[in-house]
Order: sequence, then structure tokens, then C-alpha cells
Amino acid sequence: MTEYKINDIIEGTIINIRDFGAIMIFSDGKKGLLHISEIANTFIRNIKKYLKIGKTYQVKVIGIEDDGFLKLSMSKITEEEKEEYHKNGIKKVKIDPEFIDFSGLKEKLPEWIKSAKEGK
Repeated sequence: MTEYKINDIIEGTIINIRDFGAIMIFSDGKKGLLHISEIANTFIRNIKKYLKIGKTYQVKVIGIEDDGFLKLSMSKITEEEKEEYHKNGIKKVKIDPEFIDFSGLKEKLPEWIKSAKEGK
């Protein structure tokens, strides 16, 4: 497994979204939390307008738990760091679909179907 350090810019995939933040997974299988307050430098009412399950994002490591779980930020990445990251040619990593949590979609699907049938 990769050993990450504070301030590393890494790319991971969203596998679960909750009201408080998103869980991400990285190419080596490590996971981390992107807290809602670390997504943007503005108040976010609906996290799902900013992030999508299965999509890849660049994040900065801002903390590492004793068990290796990462604390992440998008808002703390500077423009210079973004440019450097892309200049180095880091490629996106395909994540195994078994790691992606679709439970939120499963919970809402009956409601959406009913609403569509009723023409709402």
C-alpha cells in the first residue's frame, strides 16, 4: 500500500455520499473521508450537487488516522498544486464497482418511480 503524507495531492473515487461528507477509495484500497466543510470555500447545503458516486476527484491529505484512514480536502488545494498535479501526468484509476455504495439510490428508487408515474 502507498504511504501517504500530509499535503499529498491524490486522486480517488467517491464510493459513498452522506449528509456530512463522502467516503473515497484510492488505487491502493485505502479509504478516506472528504468532510462537507472541506469541499468548497462556501456553505454547502446539498453535497450531491458537488459530488457524484463513482466519479474521481483530486483531494489533499489533511490528516491520517492511526489506522491509516485519510482525512481529505478539496478546498485546501491551491491553483499551483492543481497545475503541478496535472503537469506530472497522473492518470485516473478505475475502481472496482463492488466498492461503490449504491444504497442511497436503492432507497430513493421506489419514491422516484412513484413520483414519475404520478407525473410529478
